[in-house]
This record gives sequence, C-alpha cells and structure tokens, in this order.
Amino acid sequence: MTSIIQSSRKQNPSYQTYNVLLKWMEKDREASMDKLQQELSDFGMDMLAEKVGSIKTRSGNKWQAGTSAGPPAKRSAAGQSSLDGHQKEQLTQLQLLEENRTLRALLEELQGKTPRRRGPGARPVVLLLNDEYGTAKGGISTIHCQMASLLGSKGAEVYSTVLSATEDDKKDAAADEVHLIFPTTSDRDKREPCLDWLTFDHATRYPSLPAVDFIVGHVPITSHAARQIKEQRFPGAKLVEVTHVMPEDTSHYKSDGKVLSIGDEQKNILEDLKHADVIISVGPYLHDYYRRETRDFDPHYEFLPKLSDIFSNARVKYVDASVKVVLSIGRVKGVERLKGYDLVAKSMRDVFVALPNTKWRARGIAKEDFQASRDIIQAKTGDIHFTPLEYGTQKELCEDMETASVVLMPSRAEPFGLVGLEAIAAGVPVLVSHKSGLAMFLKTDPDFDRPIVEIGDDDDEAAKTLSKRIIDILKNGSREFQAAQRLKERLLASEYWAASHTKFLESFGLKG
Repeated sequence: MTSIIQSSRKQNPSYQTYNVLLKWMEKDREASMDKLQQELSDFGMDMLAEKVGSIKTRSGNKWQAGTSAGPPAKRSAAGQSSLDGHQKEQLTQLQLLEENRTLRALLEELQGKTPRRRGPGARPVVLLLNDEYGTAKGGISTIHCQMASLLGSKGAEVYSTVLSATEDDKKDAAADEVHLIFPTTSDRDKREPCLDWLTFDHATRYPSLPAVDFIVGHVPITSHAARQIKEQRFPGAKLVEVTHVMPEDTSHYKSDGKVLSIGDEQKNILEDLKHADVIISVGPYLHDYYRRETRDFDPHYEFLPKLSDIFSNARVKYVDASVKVVLSIGRVKGVERLKGYDLVAKSMRDVFVALPNTKWRARGIAKEDFQASRDIIQAKTGDIHFTPLEYGTQKELCEDMETASVVLMPSRAEPFGLVGLEAIAAGVPVLVSHKSGLAMFLKTDPDFDRPIVEIGDDDDEAAKTLSKRIIDILKNGSREFQAAQRLKERLLASEYWAASHTKFLESFGLKG
C-alpha cells in the first residue's frame, strides 16, 4: 500500500486518488478500509483519510443493519453466525465490492473526475485562492479575508490556500470558520514559497484539495491559478474571478517595463475572465471598467467591502496641540508616482514651513526598503524627515489613525482605495484622490464627497493643491474632526455594503 501511494504522488492529481484505489483493489483485495485510511493519513492526505473514515462508518452501519452478525471481517470464525462458510465468503466479497464501489465513486468525486452531488440545502464548499490569510498588507488580502469570513458566517464550508501563516493568521481563520490549506514542503528544499506553486505546481504542492463547488481567484495574483485548478482538477466547480487591478491605469506610473507589458497583462486578465462563471469587481470603477472590457458579461457584480469593526469602533478624539501628525499609508519603492508619494513629499515642504511642529509618518515601508524609500523622497524635497513604519495589523493601523491629524491617499491612479475608506470609518480627516475608485463611490452621495481632493496632471500644481488642503485641515482641526465624525456616522448608517454582499452571497447559493 505504501508504494502505491508513493507512486501515485507523481501522477496528475485529477486521477491520483482514483489510481490509489484501483491499485489497492488489484493488489490487496482484502485489505481493510482501516488500512487504507491509515496509509492516506500517513502520507499527509488527511482530507481523503477523513472521507474514507466516513465511508467506513456508513458501510459498517449498513452491513450491521443487513445481518445480525455484522461485517464478516469483524466476526470470529465460530458461534456468531448461522451462515455456512460459503455464505460467509459470499457476504465478505459483497461487502468488499460495495465498499470499493462506494469508495471509488467518492475518490473520483474528491479529485473532480465526476461532478459533486449536492442535495437540496447542502452547504456550498468554496475554495478561495490567496498567498496569505491576513490583513497587514491591506488590499487584496483584506478583501480575501472578508469574503471568506462572510461565506463562512452564512453557512458555506470555506477553504483558503496560503503559502504560510502566522499563529495570529491561524487564529483569525479559525474564528472566521475558514480552513487553511498549506503547501507540501521538504526540509531539504530551501526555495521560498511563491505564487507559482499555486498556479503551476498545485498538483504537487496542494495534492489533497477538497472537492469543491466554487473556486475563487483574485485578479491578477491567483486568477490563473483558479482557472488552472478548475480545468485540471474540478471541472464541475464554478469559477469566480474577483477583479482588483487595472493595468491600463496603474502601470503608467511604474517602470518602463511595466508600461510595455500592459498589453500582455490585459490580455492575460481577460483570458482568465473569459473562463469565469461569475465576475465580481471591487468598487464602482473596476465594475464599470470590466463591464465594458468583457462586453457586459453576466453575471458580473460589484462588491463594496464592509469596514472592520476595528475601524468603525475607533474612538478618535481631537486634541488641540501645536504638534500635528500627517499619516500616509503604503509602500514607496517602485510605486512612488502611482501612490503619489512624490506629491506628498513636495507638499510637506510647505506644510513644515507653515506648521513647523508637524510630523510625517509613513506606514508600509519595509526595513529593507527604507534607504531606497528615503532616497526617493529626499530627491524631491531635500533633507526632509519622515518616520517610517513597517506594515502592521489592522489594529496597529487603526492606532496610527487615532493619533493622526489627517490621513492621505493622493494616488494618481487607484482602482479602489480601501485604506481611505478605513480612515473615514475611523472618523479621522482624510484626503482622497479624485482619481480613485473610492472617490467615484463617495460621489454617489453628496454627504460623502468632502474628503475628495483634485490631483491634476501638473505635478507642481497638484502638490500646491494638496498642501493647501493639508494646512487647512491642520489649522482648523476641531472643525475638521467634527466633520469627519459626521461623515463616519452617515457612512455607517447608510449600510452601503449591504446590497452588494447580498448579491455576492447569492452567487454561491446563499441568502444574504
């Protein structure tokens, strides 16, 4: 049995477990299901082993109901059955055939060889693909966690791939009723885990994926992985693709290489979306853009994230002091123009002149990127000082906001802008670029558009506009914090997310 499972690991997982069972039946016809279950467990195929255990239990109950003596393999040779030897042998063979037939069908289903059979009211099984389960880096990962948690809270059986996870990540997943799936690794393999494991090596890195009804990928990081896993392993599952990026907007503010690759990136994204059963876009701008790019593909829903209670429960208090704090969020290296860090740097020169006791804090700068980030900022401003802060948890980010006088999101292009929405929910004054999906959302209600700032194409003019807005907020702190609190209350009272979450859940056969 051991050699059978070892050799099967080298095969395509779409029929890996089928061959395990087939060889088991051929070579060891009277091997017990206990033995098969133990072998699968020993080789890390825990989900399969668990399913075999459930079949074993059901099969045992069935045979016990059929005869007073129970399964032949469990009976002593004499005194417990009125059946003669020939009848016993026939019953044993019938039991083995029934077990093998049932187990073969289950294992084929587990690896996508046959469609899953779901009865009325059955819980949908959803596999979401991502490299992490956490919110420290914001953006896609935060949306991923929210979607997984939302599905779990409404009764779905939810699984999430990860490349690795901290103890806090594991606790968060458990609290969200999400099962994390880790890649197989070798102590002698020193290579760092990467997204290619999900996209191209899922057969060997994630050999024991559960049978699923839905596979969710995030554009662009796991959209192709989701498509590959569906096509190669679970053809009966529905493919749900979630759009987060817009290369035609964002790549122009990166390197020349990124600009030249826009066409290829866009082609790859649309190719994956073409194979989707459902498309979900984060925010109105992405929804509008991909509605056009996919020629009004249906079903295609907009998803508006609900803010974590960490932010909505924040207690921001204005303190009238000469020291002011300007908070910017996001990495600098490689995306300084995209995220508007060069504009912030130019603006802060004027802010420091007008209000010398102002501090600038930048959350999201890794230690290894600090020198390069400082060089980028000082190239625009000279010897200007800022406090670099590494990526942190949502709790740490909220604490930053609670001590900030204003939060900045001056991106030249931003498909959505979750961090700006989090700042609004916390109740702190915030400035949001008009070139963002968040600004498009805020413009849908005249009570919501106060934070929007125009970021023009002329860099000097854009920096002047930004500095004037920053200085005005810092000089009129009490008024601005009162306005920010009113905006928070109106935003949360509107339950802006509710309709989109209902549509999202309905995509998986769940009620909102």
